[in-house]
Amino acid sequence: MDTHAVNSHYQMKRLVILVLILVPFMAKPRQRDTCYSGLYLKNLYDLKPEDYAYTASCWLWFDYKNKGFDPLKNAEVVNARQAEFTDPYYAAADHSMRLASETGKLTLIHDWQLKNYPFDRQTLLIELEAGLDTSKMILKAAPGNFKIHEDMHLPGWHILGYSATETVAPYNSDFGERQLHGKSSYSRITYQVNIARDCWGLFFKLLIGLYISFAVAYLVFFVPPIRDQRFGLSIGGLFAAVGNKYVMDSNIPATISFSFVDKIHDLTFLFILATLILSVCSLRIAENGNNPKAERFDRRSAAIVLSLYVITNLVLITVANKG
Repeated sequence: MDTHAVNSHYQMKRLVILVLILVPFMAKPRQRDTCYSGLYLKNLYDLKPEDYAYTASCWLWFDYKNKGFDPLKNAEVVNARQAEFTDPYYAAADHSMRLASETGKLTLIHDWQLKNYPFDRQTLLIELEAGLDTSKMILKAAPGNFKIHEDMHLPGWHILGYSATETVAPYNSDFGERQLHGKSSYSRITYQVNIARDCWGLFFKLLIGLYISFAVAYLVFFVPPIRDQRFGLSIGGLFAAVGNKYVMDSNIPATISFSFVDKIHDLTFLFILATLILSVCSLRIAENGNNPKAERFDRRSAAIVLSLYVITNLVLITVANKG
């Protein structure tokens, strides 16, 4: 064999080996991009407990470094029933970062906690999650970049505060990316707005009929025991309270828990029943020819029933208002 050909063969072989050795060092690993997210909440509306939802409109933006990376296409609001994003905008944030922003209209799922209605407080969430796992994308809440429009008003509610929290959401699936070996984790930012219902006007609107029903039944203690009207007052008050309960149940959001409104109604039913039972006792005393004793019994019963009813109502209202 020609010596020149042999040398060329060995040189080519050494070159191939050298390339195979250097390729792993020459290939650049895909860098993880950290996106700094901000959100400006323009409005909250259509707060619908019966639909387990509410609607928010906002501006959403990301500051990032990788030019070939589009965070608007790699992030989602995971608790949105419906999301509509428009007006995408791209620009330079500064000399090292890029900006991507868009306008969003979101119908968000919310589990309304109505146990203390109408003294309820709600924590409204917007959960923004990366579309790529944590090996490729990290979401960070840009400091001071979660704001609420200063002219935003929620009729019937007032805002207690708002904040943003960073977490990592684990999943027991690799979603087809086998290199993740059956598990994955995704970066998430939870924007939350704490609101409380303007309750006192609604409270009296809901329960004024119930309290009038109790007051009618309470009048039995000021009617002489021998009068048949005593029983009519208690029974009339009881039926009025039951009617108020049915009307209220048809007009307030449904809840499977034993709510504050249920407690107030059941308490009133029991106290109206107590006025009926005490009326029977007073009547038995009067029938035995002891009218002065029956009158004293009525006065004491009136003081005890009213005191206990007012105290238990105040306790239930206080607990609900602080809950």
